[in-house]
Amino acid sequence: MPSVHVVTDSTADIPPHLIAELDITVLPCIIAFGHEAYRDGIDLTNDEFYEKMATSPILPTTAHPPLGLFLETYERLCRGGDAVFSIHISEQLSGTIRAALMAATALPELPIRVVDSRQLSMGLGWQAIIAARAAQRGFSLDEVCAEVARITDRVRAVAALPSLWHVQRGGRIGRATALLGTTLRMKPLVQVLRGEVLPIANVRTWTKALQRLADHIIAAGPSTELAVLNAGDPASGEALADLLAGYFPGERMLIGKAGAAITTHLGPGAVGICCVLANS
Repeated sequence: MPSVHVVTDSTADIPPHLIAELDITVLPCIIAFGHEAYRDGIDLTNDEFYEKMATSPILPTTAHPPLGLFLETYERLCRGGDAVFSIHISEQLSGTIRAALMAATALPELPIRVVDSRQLSMGLGWQAIIAARAAQRGFSLDEVCAEVARITDRVRAVAALPSLWHVQRGGRIGRATALLGTTLRMKPLVQVLRGEVLPIANVRTWTKALQRLADHIIAAGPSTELAVLNAGDPASGEALADLLAGYFPGERMLIGKAGAAITTHLGPGAVGICCVLANS
């Protein structure tokens, strides 16, 4: 039976050890500081990005992986009759899906399935991981698609932000505009549902923001997978993980860094939880 190869983009924030273990192909987004362009995670590590963002007078911008990279990747992975399951950041938040679909349409003879995760960060990452686990078990392309479709509506991504400035600047604020207009000292909490950034609440202190974030996920019910990510603030990431210790097994909890593409739009200092609920 032909193998199924899983492709995603660098907004997925999948830890490197899982990328290697599950043989996931990650296409890098482009991070630009003015005329200086970098491939996310290749030319610029997370730590280098955090440092550059803190010191550069030019704010970063992002672009999706180029069409040519999708074409080259799909053709290479499909050699020998293999198939590709390509899952990416929400179409409402990025042009990545459009580039992937253009590439797949240009290669009609190849078995390629392009899927909108309706998520970002490890909300996307968990879906790519579950797809790759299914592929390693020998599932067909249709079976991999069905396995991911089964959990897509159960994926949750929530974040506490120092402010909404970066989200608003990137034009991806969605209905979270409801949180604007309050005092700058408020800490906004947002979630991604059905591909859109939606408001949860404004909280007065960072400590209360972390507690409210943990409470929001705990109230949603048990999770089968869970990751805590931070954008250059590991102490807040650890504090958030501690608040979830009684909710999710610590040995199975992923604690990691938000990548450059996500941090550009959420802002440095953001922390988040991405999980797969046991029940929808």
